[in-house]
Order: sequence, then structure tokens, then C-alpha cells
Amino acid sequence: MDAVAVIVAAGQGTRMGEKHNKLLLPLGTSTILEFSLELFLKHTGIRKIFLTVASLDRSVFETIIPKEVVLVEGGKRRQDSVHNALLRVLQEKPVPEIVLVHDGARPFCSAELIDRILAAAIEHGAAIPVLPLVDTIRRVTKTKTEVIERSELFTVQTPQGFRTELLKDASMQALANNLIVTDDASLVEKSGGSVATVEGEPQNIKITTPADLERADWILSSKNKLS
Repeated sequence: MDAVAVIVAAGQGTRMGEKHNKLLLPLGTSTILEFSLELFLKHTGIRKIFLTVASLDRSVFETIIPKEVVLVEGGKRRQDSVHNALLRVLQEKPVPEIVLVHDGARPFCSAELIDRILAAAIEHGAAIPVLPLVDTIRRVTKTKTEVIERSELFTVQTPQGFRTELLKDASMQALANNLIVTDDASLVEKSGGSVATVEGEPQNIKITTPADLERADWILSSKNKLS
């Protein structure tokens, strides 16, 4: 099995209330970005990491990331950034069998989760980590409200794993048909593919708001106490 990781880091921290990339915010003694990269750098199943970055952040990123991480110009949307990274991945010799796509704003992904995604992607072609919803969900319209059965509803995390050719074909189709999606698994599904699921992790949070950052600090503090 041969795999690479694409870390998406080209967004800006608008919901965080920041003028610069939120991944540069401190988390413990490092930054959010450095935590997100660390596990993939250490994982023996990941051959190389490709980091999508906005042009205005590139010079700053170059000062903090290891030289072995390949920087790729990000796009206007998340799916554009992933597409750009895929084009770069396809230049590798040999082309990797599996591509993992991970949000740079998720710094607490575990090695075990990466292992589960890699195994499921190899077996099924595409795989995502999910967690069951625990809150009551209610649909609210102008005329009524109603509870939605939550037994079939799950939140989706990253890393998401794909056979490289499958994700490439799905991304190309989306580009040709001007499809807009919010995650990479949706690209595969819209191109006619199916996606397997594995168990996600509660601590694998995405840092989007100041409250998320406070929770991340608490998770990190808890981890440090246990180590």
C-alpha cells in the first residue's frame, strides 16, 4: 500500500474573526497547522504530504513547515485546492495508490483513525470517518417544525481516503460539470461512486470558531496530563 496526504490549509479565518489564516494561531507551544501536520509526518504509511496554501500565506508557511512537505497553490474553493493538489500528486513517480484528504484545522486526528481510513479506502475505493449525532435534530420551516429521525444521521470528519484514480476522475467530472460540493466524498458520490464509513473520533474536532479553539486547548491540556 502506497499513500500520500493532502492537507487543506488555503482558507482564511473569517469565522474565527482573524484577518490571517487561522491555522497560524497558537495551540500549546506550536500552531494549529504544525499539530495537524505532525501525525501525518510521523505515520509510516504516508509517503509524502502536499499542503494547499493561499498565495498570501505562502511565505509564512515556508518558515514553519518541514522542507519535505510540498506546498501547492490553493484555489478559490476547497474543492479547487484539492484539485490543484491532485494534479501535483499525479506527477509523482510512481503515482500513489491512495490519497488522504485532511482539513488542516483538525489537529487531533489519531494514527489509529488514519489506519482505519487507509484500510477502508484500499478495500472499498473511498472511505470517510463519521460519528453518530447525539443531539435531537429538528427541521424548521415557515409553517411547521418537526423532529428528524437521527438514527441515520452522522457528522463527517477527515481524513477522507480514496483510490487516487477514483478521486481524480471525480474531481475532473466536477470541474467539467461545474459541480460544487463541500467535501471530497461528495465528489465521488456525484460521479456515481460509493463511499464506505469508519468510526470517527470525538476529539477530532475542526477548529472554526473561538469556542472551538478553547475546546482544542482543553483537549491538548488533557492529553498532556495523560502523557
